[in-house]
Amino acid sequence: MKRGIRFKLIIFLLAATIIPFGISIISIYIYTKNSVVNRFVKNNHVLINKSGSDLKNYFEEINNIPLSIYTNRPYLEVLENGATEFIDKNQFEINRNLLNLYFNRREIEQMHLYIERGKDDFSVYNAKVSGRGKLLNFNDFPIYKTLMKDEQFVEIESTHDIKSYNDLSDFRVKPAKQVISFHYRLMNVTTDQLLGFLSIDVRLDRIKEIFDRIYDKNREHLYVLDEDGSVFYSSNGNRIGEKLTNSWYKEINNTKVEKGQYDFEGKNKHFKGVYVSDQVKASGKTWTIIKSIPYTNLYQDANKILIINITIGAISVLFVTVLTILVSVKFTNPIHTLIRNIKRIEEGELAVSFDSLGDDEFGQLGQHFTSMIEKINDLYIKEYKLQIENKTNQLKVLQSQINPHFLYNSLQSIGTLSLKNDGKKVYKLLTSLSKIMRYSMRNNEDFVRVVDEINHIKDYLALQNERYDGKFEFKLNVDEHLYFTRMPKMTLQPLVENYFKHGFERKQNLGMLEISISKFDFDTMCIKLMDNGVGVDQKKLEKIQFSLMNQEKSQKESIGLKNINDRIQLYYGEKGKFFIESKQHEHFIVTIYLPLHVDRGAIENESVNY
Repeated sequence: MKRGIRFKLIIFLLAATIIPFGISIISIYIYTKNSVVNRFVKNNHVLINKSGSDLKNYFEEINNIPLSIYTNRPYLEVLENGATEFIDKNQFEINRNLLNLYFNRREIEQMHLYIERGKDDFSVYNAKVSGRGKLLNFNDFPIYKTLMKDEQFVEIESTHDIKSYNDLSDFRVKPAKQVISFHYRLMNVTTDQLLGFLSIDVRLDRIKEIFDRIYDKNREHLYVLDEDGSVFYSSNGNRIGEKLTNSWYKEINNTKVEKGQYDFEGKNKHFKGVYVSDQVKASGKTWTIIKSIPYTNLYQDANKILIINITIGAISVLFVTVLTILVSVKFTNPIHTLIRNIKRIEEGELAVSFDSLGDDEFGQLGQHFTSMIEKINDLYIKEYKLQIENKTNQLKVLQSQINPHFLYNSLQSIGTLSLKNDGKKVYKLLTSLSKIMRYSMRNNEDFVRVVDEINHIKDYLALQNERYDGKFEFKLNVDEHLYFTRMPKMTLQPLVENYFKHGFERKQNLGMLEISISKFDFDTMCIKLMDNGVGVDQKKLEKIQFSLMNQEKSQKESIGLKNINDRIQLYYGEKGKFFIESKQHEHFIVTIYLPLHVDRGAIENESVNY
C-alpha cells in the first residue's frame, strides 16, 4: 500500500507527540526511582540506627540489674563471707535478693549466682530458687574464665538454647527456649576481691519488639550479628545462633560506606535487591544490623507513580491520536478530492464533482482547478469535433476518389466484355460494382464488421482481376471467430488500391497479394497485407514512416496510409498500432493491431466469438 500524505502526516504528528511524552515519562520514572530508592534507603538507615540505639539502651538496662547488689549491704556481706556461715539466715537473704533480681524484668528466664567464697551456687528458674550447689572450679565455665581475663565486668553470650547451670535447673519444656546470656563478674570495689559471678538469661521478647517494627515480615529480612558473625537475632528464627558465611555478608563486611547509602546490591536467583546495614556498640561489643530490601519494595512507590503516569499518558495519547486522525483527515480531504477528479479526467471524463474546498489555500486551488478543467473541456470538445469533421471529410473524399477513375475503368471493362457477348460474367461484374457503390455510400457508419470489409475487398478484387486479365493472385486468410468483430470502415480498400497504384502496375511478373486477419493475443486483432510489388527503398520508407508519425502534410503517394493511421489513432489512441515495412523490388507489408474491445461513447467495438 502506498504511503500517502495522510499516513505520513498521522505518523509525524503521533511521533512528535508520543516520543517527547514517552521520553518525559521515562525520565520522570528514572528520576523518581532513584529519588525514591535513595530516600527509602536513608529512611531504613534511620530506622536501623534507631533500633541500634534501642538495643544499646536495652543492654544498659540489663547491665544496671546487678548494680543493686552493691547498694544492698547485707546481701553484699553474704557474698563476701560466703553462704555457709549462718546458713539459714544467709540462705534466706540469697533467695530474697535473687527473686528480686529475677522479677526485675519479665523477659528474664533464668539467673545463676556463683559465690567464690565457699564455691556455692544457686539458680532461679520458673520463679523458684534452686537448692545450694557446689561449683568447685569456675573455670569449668568458659565464659567465667573469659571474664577473669577480660577488663570488662560483663560478657554477653549470643543467642543460644537455654541450659542448666551446674544442673541446678530442671528444663522440661521442649524444644528449649532461645535466650541471651549476660554474665557479670562481681567484685569488691574497695579490695578488688572476687565475690563471684552472676548470669542472667534473657528471652528474645524485647529484642523482637525492637527489631520487628523496622522490616516487612512478608518481603524483607533482618539480621543482627555479633562480632563473630553469629546471628544474634533474625527475622528467620531458624538462623538464630548460626554463623553467616554468605557472599553478600562478606561483601558488606569488607565494604565501608557512608551512612545513608546502601551497602551492597544483591542479584542472584534467591534475592534481587539491596542490603542496608549499620553498626552499634553496646556492652563493649560491636553489633551489626543488616536489612535486606527487595526491589519490589524499593520500587513500589516509583512503580505506582509510573502506573499513574502511563495511565495518564495512555489517555493523552489516545486523545492525541483521535485528534491527529481527525486533523489529518480534515487536512487531506481536499487533496483526496482533487486526486479523485484528476483520475476521472485521466479516464476521459472531463467533470468536476465538488463545489468548494473551503476558504483557505485548498479552496483557491479547487477554484483554479475547476476553472482549468472547464477551459480544457471547452477546448477538448472544440478540438474533438474539429478532428471528427476533418476525418469524416477525408473519408468522404477517399470514398469519392474511386468514382472517377475506378468507375471509368470498370465500365470500360464491362463494355469490352459485353462486346464479346459474355452475359453471365457481365452480370457478375455489374453486381460486384453495385455492391462496391452501395458499401461506399453508407456514410452514416464509421465501424463495420470484419466480414463486411472482407466482402467489399472481394468485390473490389474481382473487378480488378477482370481489369488486369488475371495477372495477379490474392489470398484471404481470416479467422472465422473474428467475422463479427468491428473495425473501421474502408481500412483495407485504400491499402489494396495503394498496391495496384504503386506496386503492381510497375512490376512485369505475376502479382501476389495476401491479406490475413487473426488474433494476436487475448485482446488484440492483427491485420496484415503483404504484396510482391516493387516496394520502396530504405530512404523513402523512412520518409513515409516519418510522415505517419507527424502532423505535417503527407506526400501524395502516402496520403492513403496517413489517412488510415490517423483514423486508427483517433478511434483507438495508443491501443491501435500501424506499422509498414518494405524491401525494394521484393515486397511491401502493412501490419495493423486493433484492440478487440473498445468503447468510445456511441461507437462501440465489441468481439463476438463463435
